[in-house]
Amino acid sequence: MLKKTAIEKISQLAAVLMEKGTLLAPVKEVAGHNFAEINDPQKVDLNFYNTIISPKGAFFPPKEDFIKYKIGKTITEAEQIKVDSKPVFLFGVRPCDVKSFSIMDIHFNAAGIIDPYWSQRRKATTIFGYAYDLNQPVDAADFYNSLGIYAADPEGSDIFMVKKDKDLLLKGITPKGEELLAQLNTLVDAGKDDEKYYEETLKKGKEYKTRFLCIDQDVIAKKLEAVFNNNDFWTKVSSACLSCGACTFVCPNCYCFDICDDTIFGKGTRRRVWDACMFTDFTLEASGHNPRTQVYQRLRQKINHKYSYHVKKYGVISCVGCGRCTRSCPVNIDIYSIVEEALKL
Repeated sequence: MLKKTAIEKISQLAAVLMEKGTLLAPVKEVAGHNFAEINDPQKVDLNFYNTIISPKGAFFPPKEDFIKYKIGKTITEAEQIKVDSKPVFLFGVRPCDVKSFSIMDIHFNAAGIIDPYWSQRRKATTIFGYAYDLNQPVDAADFYNSLGIYAADPEGSDIFMVKKDKDLLLKGITPKGEELLAQLNTLVDAGKDDEKYYEETLKKGKEYKTRFLCIDQDVIAKKLEAVFNNNDFWTKVSSACLSCGACTFVCPNCYCFDICDDTIFGKGTRRRVWDACMFTDFTLEASGHNPRTQVYQRLRQKINHKYSYHVKKYGVISCVGCGRCTRSCPVNIDIYSIVEEALKL
């Protein structure tokens, strides 16, 4: 089922989705675009390359309350914060970010213990994937095609969208997506020319190159293991790093978090907050010992976790080549270049 709507009528589609549930879509901010809950359908803006921060916050919020309690009261009197079961529509997600969700599913759904917060949000959400504009130049930081992800890859989306001139083409990929498309009365049936354009875009998306090195996950995993103790290499590639953690906060596949309790006036909240392995105190122990005091040790941990440990444990690289870490790095550290250099050793 292929449907379409005029780009100028996106606000009408947004309004219909808002009637059915919560709409999360790209909005233009001062520094660029980011996903946000839409209260005004006019705010939805598909004229972007990619968002500054990944949309993983739709399933794994930066700050998430679990329990509210009162000091001196029993645990049975504590209030558990439940996930809102209202349907969610995640609209305009680039293919590399869609891929990141399936990788994150491993940690939160398939690693032995199911995270009910992630799981419930995933079940309640319909994903509208959105192909890159193949007529626009590639951002120099991107390398998703090196990891086998394509610019117009519908895999993982419930509905996949392709921009055609002043129109937006939408196709149901899963039964969930097909069912929703049938309910969206602001859309019209696409024609044969539209169907041809859609299929050609998917095909061309596989030829749309970001960078040209094809990263074999088994090869890079073994190489990183071999150079783990090459301190000269790791010191060199991390020499400019500030340990600011920006790369981990914008990354769609970083999932480190901390659990903390905030109490004031006898009332408390236990919550989960994002953390980062690049922070100096991330591995600081209660004894005062810190096994990763050096910047190179922390960067080495981050690179190895994504490209070696994760491959050995789960059989997939924990990176989708979205380029956000490089674009957000204040000193222009490029994870792709580090991987490339390691392969040359």
